[in-house]
Amino acid sequence: MKFSFDINSRFATVMVLMLAVSLSPGNFAQAQQSPVPDDLLALDHQRCMNGCVPGFGEKTCKPLCDCTVSEFKKQLSFETYLDMSVQLTRNAVTPEMQEFLGKVANFCTAELDRKGIEVGEGTDGKPAAPKSPDEPKKPS
Repeated sequence: MKFSFDINSRFATVMVLMLAVSLSPGNFAQAQQSPVPDDLLALDHQRCMNGCVPGFGEKTCKPLCDCTVSEFKKQLSFETYLDMSVQLTRNAVTPEMQEFLGKVANFCTAELDRKGIEVGEGTDGKPAAPKSPDEPKKPS
């Protein structure tokens, strides 16, 4: 099953909620256009997995979270990353940051489609999204 707009939106929401990082004031002094530290990216990856796996399963979530964190590493300076984290923590994301997060979500879900990775069931045993009427049902 290809990712639909609904799945894309659902993942973007999960990503936004799961990637909020707890920050200490000391981190801001280090933020001068330096790369995002790997330990923070690893923490974001774990949060992404924790939020995604129950609904979509590890086979879907690992490449999705890998892609998301990779895009953060490529596209964000530490300063911008910290700003994003603060916005997410406060649940007050600017339109510009919403657009960036949406683009990352769209890119990463398109990558899964391109690679033929299907949306799986999560650990809660529920399907990740309603099946289309023409898609065959799994045998019980």
